[in-house]
Amino acid sequence: MKSESKLIAGILIGVAAGVLAGILLAPQSGEDTQEAVADAASGFGDKLKDKFSGLMDEAGDLKETLGDKISSKLDDLIGMISSKADDAKDWSDDKIHEAASKASKLKNKYS
Repeated sequence: MKSESKLIAGILIGVAAGVLAGILLAPQSGEDTQEAVADAASGFGDKLKDKFSGLMDEAGDLKETLGDKISSKLDDLIGMISSKADDAKDWSDDKIHEAASKASKLKNKYS
């Protein structure tokens, strides 16, 4: 985005310099010059609007792509956490069963 901002700034400066040079060097009447400036400004406005629209479309596409990637990664993470939680539960159930078995053996041994 930084390079696009520089590009837009460069375009704006170039257009402004061109318009200023055109006004100062124009061998036309004031009315003709005003009309030429209005036409140039309108054309520039259209180009700027098109560029901005394109940037907004790209931003929307990027947002959608990033959203999809984030959603996919979150789904993967949730699946991994769920799997690890199941593994931890199985491990703790095994340890509880082992402890209960050892306790039962000790009880029987000393009873």
